[in-house]
Amino acid sequence: MRLRRRGTTLGLYAVTVVGRDRPGVVAEVTRALADRGAIGDSSMMLLSGYLAMTLVISAGLAADRLGEGLARRFPGLAIAVAELVRASSAPPRAPEEAPPSAERLPYVVTLHGPSRGDVLPVVTGLLAEAGCAITSMTSRTSGGLLAVVADVDLPGHADVASLMRRTADALDDWRIAFRPSEPAVL
Repeated sequence: MRLRRRGTTLGLYAVTVVGRDRPGVVAEVTRALADRGAIGDSSMMLLSGYLAMTLVISAGLAADRLGEGLARRFPGLAIAVAELVRASSAPPRAPEEAPPSAERLPYVVTLHGPSRGDVLPVVTGLLAEAGCAITSMTSRTSGGLLAVVADVDLPGHADVASLMRRTADALDDWRIAFRPSEPAVL
C-alpha cells in the first residue's frame, strides 16, 4: 500500500512514545506528529505513571528522520519509529486482495486474581493454542491483585466452554469471564 499526498509518496510508520506523564504531553506529541503527517490509529495509556503511546502515521519523511526530529523535540521521552510501508517514488500498486477469512467470534476476556508473573504468558498461550487473535489487552496491578481485560477474536469453530475450563484450570484462584463482544461503532 502506498499513500500519496500532493504528489509526494508517503510512508506508513508506527511511532511509540514512552516517558513520564505530565499534563499536555499527549497534546504536544500529537501536534508534532500531525505537523509531519496524518495520524491514523492510536493507543494511549498510563502504565505505572508512565505514558505509553503507539500511533500509526503516514508521512513523507524517512523513518530515521522522523524519529530524530521527534527525539530532538522531546528529549525526555523514549521515541521509536518503525517503518510499516516504505515511502517510494515508484507509482502505487493495486493492493493485494486478502484471502477470505474464516468466521471470527469477537469476545471479551476478563480475569481478576492475585498478581503473579506467569499470568499473561499463561493466558496468551492458551488463547494462541485455541487460534485466538488478541486485538487489545490491558492489565493493571493494585495491592497485590491483577486485572486483565482482553478483546479477542475466536475462530468460528472455537469451543469457548473448553477454553474457559482450561483457563480456569491454569489459574485456579482467579475469577475468569468470557463474554461475546458488542460490535464496535466507529
